[in-house]
Amino acid sequence: MRETYGVVLPGMHLDNLPGKLIVIEGTDGVGRSTQIRLLKPWLEQGGRAVVDTGMTRSKLVSRGIKQAKQGHTLGRVTLNLFYATDFADRLENEIIPALRAGFVVLTDRYIYSLMARAVIRGIEPAWIRNVYRFALIPDAVFYLRIGVDDLIPRVVFSTGFDYWESGMDLHPSEDMYESFRKYQTTLLAQFDNLAEEYHFEVIDASQSIPAVFEELRAGISHVLADKEQAATEPLPSQVLPEHENVQVSPAAGKNGSGT
Repeated sequence: MRETYGVVLPGMHLDNLPGKLIVIEGTDGVGRSTQIRLLKPWLEQGGRAVVDTGMTRSKLVSRGIKQAKQGHTLGRVTLNLFYATDFADRLENEIIPALRAGFVVLTDRYIYSLMARAVIRGIEPAWIRNVYRFALIPDAVFYLRIGVDDLIPRVVFSTGFDYWESGMDLHPSEDMYESFRKYQTTLLAQFDNLAEEYHFEVIDASQSIPAVFEELRAGISHVLADKEQAATEPLPSQVLPEHENVQVSPAAGKNGSGT
C-alpha cells in the first residue's frame, strides 16, 4: 500500500502500485529536463517502462495556467490552487495508473517546488502543506542543488530571465537581473530547508552534465535494486530459524511438501 503525506483523495486506490516514483527537483535552469531526457532512454534500454511528467502538463488545466500567467494578474491563493489542481489531475490520471502498471515515473519537479514558491509569495507554510497532503510519498527525491552564482550564467545563455522565475510578481527590484538574483537566493534557501525536512538525495548540479547523470544513475539503480530485492525475499512466515530441524512426514507428497 502506497502512503501519502496525510490523506487520500476520494475514489483514489493506492493498493497494488508496484512501479517506482522518482522525483528530480531543483530550481529553473539547473538541468532537470536535460537529466530526465538522459535518464528515460537509459531506463528503457534496461527494460524499464517509463513515464515522464512535470508541472503544468495536466490536460485539465495546463492551458488555463499558461494563459492566466501571461496576464500576470493571478492572486497568490488562486495561483497556488491552480497548480494544486494541475498536480491532482496528473496524480490521478497519469502517475497512479503508470505506477499500477509497474512503470518507473520520472517527474520533473513535484510538490516541493510548489510549496517553496508558495511560501516565498507569502502563503502560510502549514496551509500549503495541508493542500498537498494527498500527494504520494515518492520512492526517491533527487535534488539538483546549485548556487545562484553558478545558476545565473546558465540561465543567461539558455532561456534568459523569465518573469515568474525572476519573481517579478513580487516586485523585489525593477531590474530583472537583480530581481532574479534576490528571488532565486530566497528560493534556494527554501529548497535547502525542504531537502532537510523531506530527506532529499542532494546532488551538486554545478558539475558537468555527465557527472550529474552518473550520480543520478547510481542513485536510481540503488532504488530499483531495493525494489527487486524486496520482491524476491521470502515472507517472514516462510523463513525458518537456522537451528530448527524440519522432519518431513512420510505422508509428504512427491515434491517433499507436507501440504
